[in-house]
Amino acid sequence: MVGIRDVARRAGVSPGAVSRVLNNDPTLSVTDSTKERIYQAIKELNYDIDKRKYIKRRLPSIGVITTTSRQKELDDPYFNGLRIGLEQEARRLHLGLNRVYNLEDNPKTWQDFDKLGAIIIVGTVSESAVKRLSKQNKNIVVLDNPDINLEVDMVYADFERMTKRVLQLFYEKGHRRIGYIGGVTIEINEAGEKIYTENEKRFRAYQEFMSANGLEKQAKLGLWEPLEGKRLMDEWLASEEELPTALLVGSDPLSVGVYRSLQSANITVGKEIDVASFDDIEIAEFLTPSLTTVHISAQEIAKAAVRLAKERIEDERQEPVIMTFPSKLVVRESFVPKK
Repeated sequence: MVGIRDVARRAGVSPGAVSRVLNNDPTLSVTDSTKERIYQAIKELNYDIDKRKYIKRRLPSIGVITTTSRQKELDDPYFNGLRIGLEQEARRLHLGLNRVYNLEDNPKTWQDFDKLGAIIIVGTVSESAVKRLSKQNKNIVVLDNPDINLEVDMVYADFERMTKRVLQLFYEKGHRRIGYIGGVTIEINEAGEKIYTENEKRFRAYQEFMSANGLEKQAKLGLWEPLEGKRLMDEWLASEEELPTALLVGSDPLSVGVYRSLQSANITVGKEIDVASFDDIEIAEFLTPSLTTVHISAQEIAKAAVRLAKERIEDERQEPVIMTFPSKLVVRESFVPKK
């Protein structure tokens, strides 16, 4: 039996293009010659348009489901970069991106996900929530959550690899008391409920590295906010626990608070304690001393997610794709690795 894919191969176009031409999609931009090739292929293959399998029309648009509030997106450079990347790439590819849902809203009020071309999920959404959403729309791209074990597209930064890389550089410089300050993972389920867990990518990699090298773990976790960085470091300084000689911090905003605490205690960063972090936000270069940090291309990660969503919308592939984006260490004064 002749199908749309057969017509697409004969006409030299994607199956999605054939479907949209047959459905008179007003948003489709193809030349008259392309349309003529499609209809010529239909004629040559004797494809019965009237008896073709009905496929519910999907709009060329993307819905975004995020665990992060709009205010937190504005406050957190990483999540703000993700949002900017999503919006820029959607505009470039002429895709609608006007439905953004926060998982703290009641999921029962969500409607019409089946009419969207695809859904991009940002943040740590529970696997059961992703499974529930896939019943409405199979075209799902998960951004920034590599722990989902479902047949969906995924895009994320190589946090775990770079965590171990920085820790190895600490080790090579002679550090054996290596500490970690980071944030907990806030997973949100299909009911919009928050689940706080220590199963976070950077912390997980820190624990594995310390165990592999027979080193004592010294770690503190809180929320991903500058004031939390100060609070956690203040607690460390007030305790009788011996301070680490090197400290890895999960994000630059947390590092701002850590810096303030250490400076208040007259502890010199880069001399008495080496510090490295993640994000490479603008302020990192202007801290005193300037902060060594891992640069993560949040905007490029988000743009890749939009491109994967477009491939799904246009039915260019059926197999899921997993993309890991590399990052790089930007060396400044707070920690200079051994040469």
